[in-house]
Amino acid sequence: MYIAPDEKIETFELDYVGKRDRWNGYDTTTFARVIERYKARDEARRKYLKEQQRKKLEEKNSNPSEQVEVSEEEEEDDEDSLKVDEAKVVESKQMDFAKVEKRAHSNRGGGHRTVRNLRIREDTTKYLLNLNINFAHYDPKTWSMREVPLSDSDLNEKFYGGDNQYITSGQAMEFKQLNVHAWELYEKGQDVHMQVAPSQPNHR
Repeated sequence: MYIAPDEKIETFELDYVGKRDRWNGYDTTTFARVIERYKARDEARRKYLKEQQRKKLEEKNSNPSEQVEVSEEEEEDDEDSLKVDEAKVVESKQMDFAKVEKRAHSNRGGGHRTVRNLRIREDTTKYLLNLNINFAHYDPKTWSMREVPLSDSDLNEKFYGGDNQYITSGQAMEFKQLNVHAWELYEKGQDVHMQVAPSQPNHR
């Protein structure tokens, strides 16, 4: 009599690329649940803000003759409490890099400080220099772009020359030669290891 095991173990034969795929086994539905949770939170917050606005309007309409003196600071605080968080500005307004101000409360009164006006002074990111998807590949996981995004431009005018220029110049070449030297010493029988004792190859 054969009894099947409780667990089913699946074996996968992966190639060289599959074994090194950083997203291997990732389930995209897990992040979909995160998005749903944030959407539910935003919807609940939106309903709460509408309810607060409705109550304030009803109070004003029910007592039009009564005028309550409220300081300018308290009015601004009430307005800030009813406004949607400035981090959730419409996407089209976020993309134009316009000046966005946010109230900064202090003991001496409210003041304004600029939150998002730094982008206009920043340099263009390397993955936006050339939008052709068939040209220089950008890996967002490691923030690396090996090739030159603008190969036709003048070398003196290039803002970014690709990550390969750092791999094939300066002390990077010396480090590669030191690794090769350590491997050759190890093959000859000497106990030399670059990762265990990085200073050993320098003295051999």
